[in-house]
Amino acid sequence: MRQVEHLILSGRLRPDDRLPSIACLVAMLRVSRNTVVGAYEGLIDAGLLRGEPGRGFYVAEAIPRASSLPLPLPVATPATVDKPDALPGSSRTGAGISPPGVHATPPRCPVAFDFKIGRPAPDAFPARRWAMLSNPLLRQMRHAISEYPSAEGLWGLRMQIADYLAATRALAVDPTQILIVAGVQEALHLLAAELVHHGDHVVMESPGYAGFCNLPHLRHAVRIAVPVDADGLCTDALPAAPVQLAYTTPSHQYPLGYTMSMDRRRALLDWAATVGACVIEDDYDGDFAYDSAPLPPLMALDPARVIYVGSFSKVLGPGLRLGFMACPPWLTDALARRKALLNHGCPWLEQAVLARLFEYGDYSRHLYRLRRRYREQRDALLAGLRDIWGAGCQISGTGTGMHVALHLPPGESDATDIANRALARGVRLYRMDEAACGHIPASGNRVLLLGYASQTVTQIREAMARLKSAVAGCPTEQPSGNAQPSLAA
Repeated sequence: MRQVEHLILSGRLRPDDRLPSIACLVAMLRVSRNTVVGAYEGLIDAGLLRGEPGRGFYVAEAIPRASSLPLPLPVATPATVDKPDALPGSSRTGAGISPPGVHATPPRCPVAFDFKIGRPAPDAFPARRWAMLSNPLLRQMRHAISEYPSAEGLWGLRMQIADYLAATRALAVDPTQILIVAGVQEALHLLAAELVHHGDHVVMESPGYAGFCNLPHLRHAVRIAVPVDADGLCTDALPAAPVQLAYTTPSHQYPLGYTMSMDRRRALLDWAATVGACVIEDDYDGDFAYDSAPLPPLMALDPARVIYVGSFSKVLGPGLRLGFMACPPWLTDALARRKALLNHGCPWLEQAVLARLFEYGDYSRHLYRLRRRYREQRDALLAGLRDIWGAGCQISGTGTGMHVALHLPPGESDATDIANRALARGVRLYRMDEAACGHIPASGNRVLLLGYASQTVTQIREAMARLKSAVAGCPTEQPSGNAQPSLAA
């Protein structure tokens, strides 16, 4: 109901446009007839639709003023790398800043299968266990609710994270080096505020994560976009001039999914030591390694220069807003002070429950089940894509994480056309400009991103059957050459 309302209020559905029938929506969305009827009746009551017996449902000719209706869903715009225009008489730096892109724009038609990036399985959250651990905490430690939490985070959780990193990443850090944050985005903001100043040079990947792309702009710094290839960040393209900060996603490059090779890791750290740069290592979904053991983190190779950033959004859910930083000792106190000024610390109860999930082994067991489940879903997705485009189709990011990148072959329609045709059949795929990506090269419209964690194996197979039908109806373009378009250009 809210999606249709937004489409009407934004003008994407115009007066007298006909909506899908009740039976069509029931089949496409796999919901009950009462759900669809109730949604349509609500829209009619709001004056947005009219029903014509025997004909269907249409957008009303006279749309009520938006101010009299519930607020529509927020609309995310694609990230840009342009500097904002100066505002006369104002020092605001937020003008021209693009949203990080994690909130997808509502689609123009109903979606049955949504391959959104970064969304974990909604039914996998350990809700019963979470509630069992929460209740005694509230009874036994109610006084903690009346106190401000530590800005660094609960000591018990910091100890558990340090132990977890030692066991799973071979990363030796003291609990005093761990800082609990409200997700990766807060960590990146704190680091940029502490380390980047006016005129500094900042390196990031191209394409890369839009949530970091805007931060140098806010600090009046110079962004340097370095291309990536199958071995990760192209270290031979790194600048020789002094650089203050470099941001990278070595375990599962965002968005293309490449893993940075060991040679590139060493080259990056050698370069950072030469130019005096600190390095942010964003391991946003590195818990999901399927085919081989993960390579050592950058921080394990240079603990004095690298800040390791992790998140619980992919394992538990982004709604918890919990993540962490493992910092060099010289940086921890400064970041804790900034965290205290920002929000006085993360909520106590969620931290306390998470600490007990670690302590009792629930977190490891939950992660093991997710890995097994997501591996099956990944395999179903890869089989479906190869059935459509052939066994030799180029798919990157398959060994780790929760999404893959499909590189469309020469002669195939572009990503926009295929995504639109898939959407018409109830399957939502994502172009790079729709999936929190910044510094997208010109060849970016030859790539589609598919997150598979939130779709079951059965759903993925049905979605691939629909996608195959959509692609079969696509007109092909004349290939301009035999080579796959490079995203490192």
